[in-house]
Amino acid sequence: MNRTKTSTAAAAEEITHGKVFSSLGVLCSILAVLSFVLYANTLQNGYVLDDGMVLKNNTIVMKGVSSIPQIFFTPRAAGADILIRDDFYRPLSMAMFAAEVQLFGMRPAVGHFFNIVVFIGCVLMLFLFLDKFFGRKNTAVAFIAAFLFAIHPLHTEVVANIKSRDELLCYFFGFWALNFFMKFMKTGKIALLIAGICSFSLALLSKETVITFLVIIPVLFFLYDNENRRRAVLISTGAVLAAGVFLLLRYAVLNSYGANDPAVTPGFMENALVNAPDALSRIATEFFILGKYLGLMFIPYPLLCDYSYSSIPFMGFADIQVLLSVAFYGFLLFFSVFRLIKKKKDPWAFAVVFYLVTIVLFSNIPFFIGAEMGERFAFFASTGFCITIALALDRWLIKDVNNNIGILKSAKVMAVLASLLIVMGGMTVARNLDWKDDETLFNADVKKSPNDCRLYQWLGTEIATNKYNAEPDITKRQELDRQSIAYFTKALEVYPDFSDVAAQLGWIYQRSNNFDSAVYYDKLALGINSGNGNANNNMGSIYYSLGRYPQAAEFLEKAITIDPKLRSAYITVSNCYIQMKQYDKAIASCNRLLAFDPEYMEASLVLGDAYLHIQNYAAAKDYYKKVISVNPGNTNAVNGLGVAYLNSKDFPLAIEQFKRLISLSPGYARAYSNLGRCYFFMEQYDAAINVLNKAQTLDEKNGADFPILALCYQKKGEMDLASKYEEMAKQIYPSFKLP
Repeated sequence: MNRTKTSTAAAAEEITHGKVFSSLGVLCSILAVLSFVLYANTLQNGYVLDDGMVLKNNTIVMKGVSSIPQIFFTPRAAGADILIRDDFYRPLSMAMFAAEVQLFGMRPAVGHFFNIVVFIGCVLMLFLFLDKFFGRKNTAVAFIAAFLFAIHPLHTEVVANIKSRDELLCYFFGFWALNFFMKFMKTGKIALLIAGICSFSLALLSKETVITFLVIIPVLFFLYDNENRRRAVLISTGAVLAAGVFLLLRYAVLNSYGANDPAVTPGFMENALVNAPDALSRIATEFFILGKYLGLMFIPYPLLCDYSYSSIPFMGFADIQVLLSVAFYGFLLFFSVFRLIKKKKDPWAFAVVFYLVTIVLFSNIPFFIGAEMGERFAFFASTGFCITIALALDRWLIKDVNNNIGILKSAKVMAVLASLLIVMGGMTVARNLDWKDDETLFNADVKKSPNDCRLYQWLGTEIATNKYNAEPDITKRQELDRQSIAYFTKALEVYPDFSDVAAQLGWIYQRSNNFDSAVYYDKLALGINSGNGNANNNMGSIYYSLGRYPQAAEFLEKAITIDPKLRSAYITVSNCYIQMKQYDKAIASCNRLLAFDPEYMEASLVLGDAYLHIQNYAAAKDYYKKVISVNPGNTNAVNGLGVAYLNSKDFPLAIEQFKRLISLSPGYARAYSNLGRCYFFMEQYDAAINVLNKAQTLDEKNGADFPILALCYQKKGEMDLASKYEEMAKQIYPSFKLP
């Protein structure tokens, strides 16, 4: 009889488990489809913000899978040719980008697709974790929390910005680790412990955010899922060891590149809190920002890609918003402690603790981070918010004392979830559209945050560079310059000491040949910050255009000292030295550039010119050929190579180059002049006269060919024409006389 009952109970339990797992599969499918649908419209978006640094402009990532070993031993920005003294070490997302480039090429839709896939993984890992956290006795609450996490518009920055793959992977592997650890607590299988530690390590290699789990894990396994203290100790110890190994690796890699300077603080433009009026104002503003995070949890509007000066004003403790934030966070801390004391394993307390622990890392209170505020910083913390709201709905709306998963099918629950989906899901889909490209994003956000000086700068930069370069029409380019000037001017109105913006205005006016305005803004930039490399470079370029080469060289050399990788400065200063006939300096400057960028062809072109001037024709030919091998249509290199052959009396080879130059640029008068000289020296006087006359037709003001024409006609015995061109030549070269 007992055996029958036992077997019957086992069978019933097996059926029950089967139903549970079947239900979990359905709920997972719903969450996955929902997450994909909400972010499907990001597939049409392009690269935005830092996508260039980590992907499309990152030379290491562009090598594909062969670069993955290198990625694990370099800082994040190394491949973008940027030296950041306090850089990050986040190799996992970079390795994933390299694999995508290898398999699919440069296609932003691919990056967006995998962001969605990883986000789906985040939602599912959260749901499965919460289902275990509730002991599979409140799957409905676990589902609602994951549902809220999936639809919350605050997550659009992380999912819609390909660069934020690091945050997504960190979350995914972090919660996968928690799932493994919870299974280990139940079974004691060492393989699950190892899998959890490995997953936690992958989370760390994705982004440092998961370091907060060193607090979450002990709380979870000593206070909640705490049936076996020894296993809890093993989990906590394993997590600490994994974090220790990661921190040592991070330290070694960043130190080897000089990218781990603890004394470096963010700049004012990145985090205005570094220049707060005083300590009390800074702390008050930090609490105000913490209040803004909470506000965006409840009402996710407006959403912004940037929170720079002065979108967040400096606050004081007399401000009501600051006082409310302090009071609310104080209440949250008291609430979590009180609930833990009153009731062990209280889910409300865990939700609040999770929120507080993960948001404090980005509060700027323990230390300055790279920004005052960012929606991506709330990605982990929003988990605690979603759990809290799900618990609130369960207590005051669902009121299902039996914790029946079927309650999700009830009319009132479906009505609530549908309403949330329409409102929050609609906001998510709409916000995704703003992330189409930089111009769309900055235009959308500057309207919502009209006091953010960096948004104006970003918008002006996008119009002045990418949009300007893509526009062939000169009149439309002039209009784009006017637009960018208006945005840069607005940025200076918000923050008059914005040196970089003043330098950008100088650059815009310079390319418009408005040198007076260019000098005004460049001097303004240098007055604010004499170490502004771009402003020094601009001043050098202006003086070069005006023919004031010594002054130009002085500014350009200073620009190079400030930014040793400012390529344009090397080129311009080398041309200055050529104009001043200081050819050795020109050669040395170009070689400094080629030392860190051997493929920079403009440096090879200038080297060809320098060697041509000192009559080292062999070296000149080598450099011109190097340029032509990369860019066969470079007319300056083809002309230079032809001149080198001409001066070294390799006339047939010179003729070949000048004919090639004429085919590339039929209106290039100097090509005909040089070709005529070749024919003259080869005693092909009719051919010489023909092409020299063509050169004269193309450039009537050029009299440099008159002496050669006079000599050609003399050689042909046509003395009348020879005498005519001799007289014309004397007007330019008074000492010229036919032999």
